[in-house]
Amino acid sequence: MSGKIDLKSFVTLGLERCGGLVEETGYALVQAVLPGELALGESLQLAFDYEVAGENPEAVFVAYGSQFLDNVARMAVGYGRFTAEYHPGPNLKLNRNYDREIAEKVEFVRCRAPRVVHQRPVLHTFWRFCFLAVFHSFERTEELLLLTVDGANGLPVPDFDRWWGGVVPVAEPEYDLPAQGLSLERVYAEACRQAGEAAREKGSLLQQRAAGLLTRELVKVRAYYGQTVRDTERKLESAGDARSERLVKQLEAVRADWDRREKDCLERYAVAVELKLDHLVACRLPRLGLQVEAQSRDRVFTGTLVYNPVASRIETPVCPLCGKATARLVPHADGILVCPEHG
Repeated sequence: MSGKIDLKSFVTLGLERCGGLVEETGYALVQAVLPGELALGESLQLAFDYEVAGENPEAVFVAYGSQFLDNVARMAVGYGRFTAEYHPGPNLKLNRNYDREIAEKVEFVRCRAPRVVHQRPVLHTFWRFCFLAVFHSFERTEELLLLTVDGANGLPVPDFDRWWGGVVPVAEPEYDLPAQGLSLERVYAEACRQAGEAAREKGSLLQQRAAGLLTRELVKVRAYYGQTVRDTERKLESAGDARSERLVKQLEAVRADWDRREKDCLERYAVAVELKLDHLVACRLPRLGLQVEAQSRDRVFTGTLVYNPVASRIETPVCPLCGKATARLVPHADGILVCPEHG
């Protein structure tokens, strides 16, 4: 996005953040179930292009200065930098084929197939970090980077929108469950790492574009100053003593100006990025903590898995010793299942 945040992205992100449901139905056309004071019915169609709005007379045309945009902006400003929202309460029953799901998700090394011996509902948090990346180069560009981290294991959740998108969250849940997860400090560190990688990737694309412009600019600068230096050197060769000193100083000035212009070009087309956290949303969801037992020879080893009822899947477990995510669990002398690094 060049110069300012794309209008459609701003509105859709703002509506989703305030509890609305948004679905893109065509070019510059969005169907939305609106939250709170914006709710004008069950759903509303929004158009972000003048011609598209003309072709869809039932749609609300959203443009700079429109009343609808002013309302969205007012809600976004009043929503704060941190928001917590809750799943209203999913069905916490395991799928019938959970044994197969566990086997597909996790490899139990040197163990028989595990069995679930205990289930406990736990409140987990998915942290949604929205970073604002400002790229400074020959032009100033801004990009919103939206990243989701699983607060239970510190892993990125790239498909979060796919399975959370159909949820209508609530501000206060009817259930009361024990909360569990990593410290926000550790989750934030992971989010910063992800944001840094995303910013570097986008900065690299901008740098490639800048490199082409820089090359063309340097060609012009070198052609102009190269010709000026050659002309001055020819004059110096045929000049008498009276003019030589003046031409030598002129030649030095041209070369100094040449060097300065090239440095200016390099600085102008260099890419620097400023990254800062814009806002944070805590999406809280009950999940099932599964205590499993797996037998290896004459001993039984225990471990913990997590079942996500909204995504209908077993999540990647974490090692109880180092806290790292692992898809392979091995027996440990203490009677627990750990990652291969500690097994």
